[in-house]
Amino acid sequence: MSAPSFSSFPPSFSSFPDLDTGHSTPSLAQPTKKGSRDKDKRERRKGKSKDKKRSPASTADTLDCNSESSRYLEHDTSSASNKTSRFYYSDRKGDLYNIQYGGLHAGDIPKYHIIDRGRYILGLSRSWTVKRRGGKGIEVGPTDRRKLRSLTDSHARALLLAPPTRRVLQYEDTYKHPEVDGFLHLPSSRSQGITSESYRSITASKDGADSDSDASDASDAASNDESSSDEIILTSYQEKLKNVEEAIADEPGSTDNWLQLLSHTLSTIPLSSKNATKARSEITVSIIARAFAADIRNGFSKVLRIRYLRAGEEVWAGSKVRAEWEEALKIGGVEIWMEWLEWRIRHAAKGVDGVVEDIIRMFGVLGQSEQDELAKVRAFWRVVVVFQRAGYVERATALFQAQAELLFEIPQALHGQPHETQLEHLENFWESEVPRIGEVGSCGWAAWVSGDHEDISSKKQDTMQIIDLDPYRQWAARESRMDEFDTLPSRSSDDTNDPYSTILFSDIRPLLMPLTSSVAKKAFRQAWLCFAGLHIPGFSLTLSSSSEIDWDDRWNLGYLTRRPFIDTFFPSKTDQTQSRSESIVGVIVGREKQYADPLGPIKCWGSGVVGPLDAIRMSEKGKMKAATWGSEDVQGLDHDFIRRLLAQLRLGAADEDWDILTLAFEAAVNVKTALKHSRSLLSQNESLIHWAAHAHLETIRGRMDDARKIYQTVLTASSATSLQGMSCLWWDWAHMEWITGNSGQALQIVLRSAGVEGHGGVAVLRCKRGLDDAIKGEAKWKHREQWIKLRALLEILTGRDVSSALQVFDDHLNGECKEGPCRESLLVACLLTIYQYGVVLKNSMAPSVLRQRVELAMEEYPSNSVILGLFLEGERGQGVWGRVRGMLGESGPKTKGVARRVQEVWIAGWEKGRWSGEVERTRRGLAGAVDSERYEKCIYIATRGDHD
Repeated sequence: MSAPSFSSFPPSFSSFPDLDTGHSTPSLAQPTKKGSRDKDKRERRKGKSKDKKRSPASTADTLDCNSESSRYLEHDTSSASNKTSRFYYSDRKGDLYNIQYGGLHAGDIPKYHIIDRGRYILGLSRSWTVKRRGGKGIEVGPTDRRKLRSLTDSHARALLLAPPTRRVLQYEDTYKHPEVDGFLHLPSSRSQGITSESYRSITASKDGADSDSDASDASDAASNDESSSDEIILTSYQEKLKNVEEAIADEPGSTDNWLQLLSHTLSTIPLSSKNATKARSEITVSIIARAFAADIRNGFSKVLRIRYLRAGEEVWAGSKVRAEWEEALKIGGVEIWMEWLEWRIRHAAKGVDGVVEDIIRMFGVLGQSEQDELAKVRAFWRVVVVFQRAGYVERATALFQAQAELLFEIPQALHGQPHETQLEHLENFWESEVPRIGEVGSCGWAAWVSGDHEDISSKKQDTMQIIDLDPYRQWAARESRMDEFDTLPSRSSDDTNDPYSTILFSDIRPLLMPLTSSVAKKAFRQAWLCFAGLHIPGFSLTLSSSSEIDWDDRWNLGYLTRRPFIDTFFPSKTDQTQSRSESIVGVIVGREKQYADPLGPIKCWGSGVVGPLDAIRMSEKGKMKAATWGSEDVQGLDHDFIRRLLAQLRLGAADEDWDILTLAFEAAVNVKTALKHSRSLLSQNESLIHWAAHAHLETIRGRMDDARKIYQTVLTASSATSLQGMSCLWWDWAHMEWITGNSGQALQIVLRSAGVEGHGGVAVLRCKRGLDDAIKGEAKWKHREQWIKLRALLEILTGRDVSSALQVFDDHLNGECKEGPCRESLLVACLLTIYQYGVVLKNSMAPSVLRQRVELAMEEYPSNSVILGLFLEGERGQGVWGRVRGMLGESGPKTKGVARRVQEVWIAGWEKGRWSGEVERTRRGLAGAVDSERYEKCIYIATRGDHD
């Protein structure tokens, strides 16, 4: 091979010095044929196999490397001792050709590779190999085992979603050994000689007379085995499906059976699967269409009809959907009309103006009955929420203001006038631009007509200061604050850049409605408070005539999207990564488990189950805590605006329920301010309800002695036990003494409540009879419930056992309280009594008593936050997280509400340090929830969870 030619070098290499002959000189490799190269490779492989058979001393100098250079190969054919030449040797001296230009050929450079492609580590046993190399480290695992898949892999998800292929059959023989008198006789070494079949040695015949019978028994057993092997074994899903089909065949007009069939069929298609929405809709349409054909009564079922139409929206054409809705409206009913309105809002082709036309059509159909007026308030609240979410916050507030002026501030001369006449006079008041309800200096429409008002300009003052250099962030922060606080409409004289903030009367006139019943007017006030951000638990249930179709939580829980609530759902960074153990002097010690308050940020229960000022004590050393509203519930709200609403919408000194809401709001902001306001209310009306509220505030503040003085003074002055609200005072006093450990004083209070003096067995019997008579004679449910709780407390104080008290609650739960709000209220009272008896007061009680009742109550009321908190308290420290985890995700036949879905997000972080292990389960639950239109509130929460 000739030397390469370069233009910058002479044609020969004579200028380079000659090297010593002692060094290895690289020979110019001649081109070889393919056959010779293959022959060299075979010789090298043969040499390697021979090197393995050498002694350890000879192989110690061998390098584990693959060299393609011929300079490490020695072909010394002259020496007979080198017939088996070494293919590799250790070069312990550096080669001078490495630093000499032109002296090192490209083919002479050795190429080294990691042993077995880097799967083994020097010093580590060959039974362990490297599975994966990453930027931060390597993953080591057993050599002969394949890599285990994690739960997030697609293959693992497919295995989890696959249906079961085997089934464990349940035999009649539950135990291996027979049960005798409730005990299992286990075999022992002492009784091996004496068996239960020893009698056969005496009675066995010698001639084998029983051989024929034994053979026949064996043949029968064989035939039974053959028949059982031919029998088709149904899975649990098929067995349940078979039972449901049999129930439908027996009673085809039962709506519950068809809903059970639908729920069981849809359980095979998870919400997170591909094309789940369309597949589930097709199945729903098919099953409900079959129900309509099976019995004519199913066609008038509102639940089936709504489910049928909702599913049909995903698979039908637009013309068919409209025709089906018009056909459903002929059935009538508030629930059908509300769902029709929801459908129109979802597909609002004309925008907000189209929604206004639809609500006007709905108002024209509804009548003037009390239930229809409640439906009008419900629809009015819905359309106001539409305006708010569309960005027309001022128009939404103006609707409430104008409707409140029409209901509570109408002039005396306009009473009984037609609705259109009232609206014409209201327009004059509106265009005058004087302060309206909710604004500073508002005197009302009637005062404006009589001239008894002051001319106060109602200009909006923007005192917001945003410190941010980014103009986009400034704009976003300003818009967010305006949506939360600047909700009042502006005047024509105000300097504003938003033309939509000034609301004309023509913009709101078509939506104003006449309401005559006091129930509807009170419902309107509470709806405005909820719209302002002060959530009232259980209020939306009072507007619906059916609890089965109460799906208003899709839009009336807007308070959940406020930043203070969002921050309470997700734990802080330190709580997410908290270690569960620590080392002390080299010893691993587990940390004490820390839990959050079981009464979480979500307040959800039926109407009247828990009062606005009712206090609950959840620990032995804890304080009495208001159950309805706390500091987190009023954080971020416009307190001045809510105070003006509570003051201006009051209907006089006898408006006790509204006063209780006012005191509850003030107590959530500041208890001292609430006490001052309570004294001012007592100066106007010293009713028993106001005195009970004042004592509740003293209890929440921790002043038990002051509360005790109130009870003693009021109850001593009011000797009659039949006064309205007397039972509330007696129960509050007895419960306060009992929960603080004064059982003797509590017993005397219970005896006095029934008009019994003294003590002893005779006094207790007279007290029981007196309380039973008071229960029967009380007409109002909430007051009757207090007498029932006093009767149960008497059993605890006299018998020192909770079983007799539970019997009192069970008698009423199985009697007059089989359904309705009264059942939920009494059930919560029963569970709280058990919890305070066994957990707070540390009395002797089996934990299963509370746990079993709470589990049954959760099946009946899955969204009740009080029952959920008691369930978590029952599982505290038990080490069985599976019961808590079983509530999360898609579990149970009932559809979970929005409040329950959000509660599950909070439950995942209830125990500090467990959030990281439950975050994937929580994310899957939210992912399945956002696929449904009902859980649109979960979209923002899921987005925030992914961000964290």
